[in-house]
Amino acid sequence: MTLDTPTTDPTVVVSAPERRRVVAGLADGTVETVADLRVRGRADEIAAELRETHLPALEEAGYIEWDREAGTIEPGPNFEEAAGHVDDLPMPDAEPSDD
Repeated sequence: MTLDTPTTDPTVVVSAPERRRVVAGLADGTVETVADLRVRGRADEIAAELRETHLPALEEAGYIEWDREAGTIEPGPNFEEAAGHVDDLPMPDAEPSDD
């Protein structure tokens, strides 16, 4: 799945919990690689969603720089714009459990 039309509205781009997790993790220094974004439970499914949908959308908006080969993620040229809106959005419920 890809975005049909690019948007520069940070509240729209970071509204998905997975995207918000990327931006928030970069902002607080806990995310440097795609592996840092894995959560318990559906790891393969979540990793595929990140690679195919969420990371490309954040990269297209200029919020992250993503090196696909190295698996690294760092703030992009428009990162501060997105980071400033993460706190404005409701946090998703607790992480899914693998029980």
